[in-house]
Amino acid sequence: MNSRLLNLDALRGLAAILVVWQHSSEVFIRNSSIAQHGTVLAEFVNQLDFGRIGVICFFLISGFVIPFSLSSTQSSLKNFAIRRFFRLYPAYWTSLFMALGLTWLISDWMYPAATIAANTTMLQGLMGFDNVQGLYWTLTVELIFYCLCALIFAKRQLANPLVLLLFCWGGLSLFVGWQLLEKLPIKLPEMAPSVTYIPFCIAVMFCGTLIRHCYVRKTNYWYAILAVAGTFSIPLMVLFLYFVGKPVTEDPLRFALPHLIALAIFFVVLLVPFRPWRSLVALGTISYSVYLFHPIVMRGLNWSIQQSWAQSFSAYSVEVYMLATTLVSIALGSLVYKLIEKPAINMGRHLSRKTEHKEMAIA
Repeated sequence: MNSRLLNLDALRGLAAILVVWQHSSEVFIRNSSIAQHGTVLAEFVNQLDFGRIGVICFFLISGFVIPFSLSSTQSSLKNFAIRRFFRLYPAYWTSLFMALGLTWLISDWMYPAATIAANTTMLQGLMGFDNVQGLYWTLTVELIFYCLCALIFAKRQLANPLVLLLFCWGGLSLFVGWQLLEKLPIKLPEMAPSVTYIPFCIAVMFCGTLIRHCYVRKTNYWYAILAVAGTFSIPLMVLFLYFVGKPVTEDPLRFALPHLIALAIFFVVLLVPFRPWRSLVALGTISYSVYLFHPIVMRGLNWSIQQSWAQSFSAYSVEVYMLATTLVSIALGSLVYKLIEKPAINMGRHLSRKTEHKEMAIA
């Protein structure tokens, strides 16, 4: 199992790169002074939606790994909350305030105080506020999944594959139900597409959990099969309807293919024995920081090359700026990991152990 987890770390690194390429291709391809020098790779990345592939890989990995960090000890739920808080929030808050600082610096404008306050929670999308950085919606998904896992654990059902399957199908039902309601001539509450997409993402994460169940215990295969078949039948159906001339979305291929490719990549990494590149494993370790901070690098670079003093730097193809964004994001991510993320993780571990020792002493 340890070698497989190492492979999943490598997949985290790959997923982070896919997301960076997606976002940087979207930004730099709109810069006409850059786009005129070449956009072939950027258009391919954008059309296939590498970012969605990366995000779905992240969700499958989280579903596979996160629920099993909940142990059977009495203090496990509290420890889980402490460790997840210190794992997520310090680096997140740092990226939030850096993004706000960059926004003010390059535009002399600032988000309303209520929006900033909402963004500190990671739940801003559910409150109806904008994300300061667009990718923050994925962290809302992670947080919801953690809460659901904690709830299931509190009810002592985390080892029950039927319960996990019901949560998976529940997410699918909410997603499909909302899509159907939107087709009806009725007035619905306005919600961002990223919010209505959340239930599907939760279903994907529970797929990862059920895959872990059958992978480790060599049983309960049907639960995993039913979860994966139910969840990924949606992109398959979108693809089928597109080919028979009855598309149900504006860009069926761009929706369907990334989900299926991500699932295929996940199974290859999980089932095919291979030794991952050390560089990808290392990148997987810092992938959260790279993920959080690459939009800041990308926006800063895009703003810089539009200034009069940097005109000579706009004479390259989009791919050059995608590569530059990737390299600088990795460098910044490494720095943030060493200075903020890793110390915060260690603090969370220390506090959770301290809490557990106190509870054992009282008992």
